[in-house]
Amino acid sequence: MIDKLRQPATWPFYFTLFIYAALIWMQGFSSALLQILQEVEVAATMALGSFVAGGTALGGGAVAFPVMTKVLHIEPSTAKVFSLAIQSFGMTAATITILCRRIPIYTNLVILALPMSALGVALSLVYIAPMSPRLVVKSIFSFLLLCFAVTMLLRWWRKAHHQESAQHINPSKIRFMLVAFIGGIASGLVGSGSDIALFALLVIAYNADIKKATATSVVVMAFTSLVGSAINAWHLNAITPQIESYLLAAIPIVVVGAPLGAYVCSKVKVGQLVSFLLFLIVLEVSFTSYELWYQNVNI
Repeated sequence: MIDKLRQPATWPFYFTLFIYAALIWMQGFSSALLQILQEVEVAATMALGSFVAGGTALGGGAVAFPVMTKVLHIEPSTAKVFSLAIQSFGMTAATITILCRRIPIYTNLVILALPMSALGVALSLVYIAPMSPRLVVKSIFSFLLLCFAVTMLLRWWRKAHHQESAQHINPSKIRFMLVAFIGGIASGLVGSGSDIALFALLVIAYNADIKKATATSVVVMAFTSLVGSAINAWHLNAITPQIESYLLAAIPIVVVGAPLGAYVCSKVKVGQLVSFLLFLIVLEVSFTSYELWYQNVNI
């Protein structure tokens, strides 16, 4: 039994078990279940969002942010804080799965990216986000999604022309650190960005292996989310009672969904999932474009 507990492959399970035990201890079983039912729309959103976060280079915010702002009519600032906070749980669970199951990542690039992404998200949350207009934030998020869509289409084109992925890459350290910093700034504005920016750079500029690039981006975004959430909670006091309610409903979902997404991505082809993500991107960008057009017409 002790030997089994020491096996790294079992650690994601025990992380999830610990989270569930903590939530039940804090709330009680019936209250925890009632919390999910009360915020069932957010919980359902994160069921998909967490799977996307663990299995692709899009954080859970790629689903949470547009659904919360456009469908549930929640303010972008609230959606951003929630996205970073919930990714701190879901993408950390996915990272534990990636590391324990020895899913390949670009370790040297992770080491370069972590401090720059953390610096970017800190500066963004404290200085840039408070001055950013609501619609500008939505537009930045749509631009990030378009970058992801272009990256996946380019990847499909290369595969169609039988171009092999590079298993070992040696990118410019300055370029990689700069992109990680910019991704951190975007993460402070919309709750996601480091993962998309790094994934796009790896695939477009270096033709990196898509699964290794995905796993690398998940690890970096998990750390960025932890840093951003710590700043929101203890420096900016941005975790409101409403956001706490969303988190208590979504955490039990994401600590299962994100590791599942990471595991599935490492085992199966992701073509169908990518097609669905591209559909979501087209839908989200269309809504934002309409909102921009509608605002200009009514000025």
